[in-house]
Amino acid sequence: MRKKDREKFSPVRVRLKTGQPCKIRFLQPSDGTKLAEFYQSVPEEDLRFYHPYPLTRDQAFQNAREALSPDRVVLVLETDCGQLAGYAWYRWRKWAKKSTFGMCIRREFQGKGAGKTLMSRLLEVARKVGPRVMSLTVQVANHPAVNLYRQMGFVILRQQRQEHRGYPHFAPEPEYYMEKRVR
Repeated sequence: MRKKDREKFSPVRVRLKTGQPCKIRFLQPSDGTKLAEFYQSVPEEDLRFYHPYPLTRDQAFQNAREALSPDRVVLVLETDCGQLAGYAWYRWRKWAKKSTFGMCIRREFQGKGAGKTLMSRLLEVARKVGPRVMSLTVQVANHPAVNLYRQMGFVILRQQRQEHRGYPHFAPEPEYYMEKRVR
């Protein structure tokens, strides 16, 4: 995201359903270690639900280094003790009419409003920055995520087959392709 666009959005304080205070802010290049710890906290069985790239330490540092890229927005949900509870992004190519989206929530924060809170803020930013349409894929079996995306206004356009890039030990499975017009 361009610096001038980034400056329009300050970090925001939020409370999860449990009352726990958190902050939503942009990922910074200096967040590599925090992001690596977050990626390493994702249980092996949950990796099948996140497939744009492997959640490895090297990938965390690469994503942190690219945090200021003009064609992506990356937000983190951070607890008051500095732990990353969630991570959400959308990115696009310069000429694209659609952006792609991904989100991962630390397991102990799932079901507590972390995903909805983070997604709401990401959509606020998307209304001002990036392409007019946001797209995503989600496994049919990931019922909580499918329900969240539908609540947030995403529409299922088709069902397709997911190959797990970066995780070949997971069998291919059906997924939905969804879109939402953000402005």
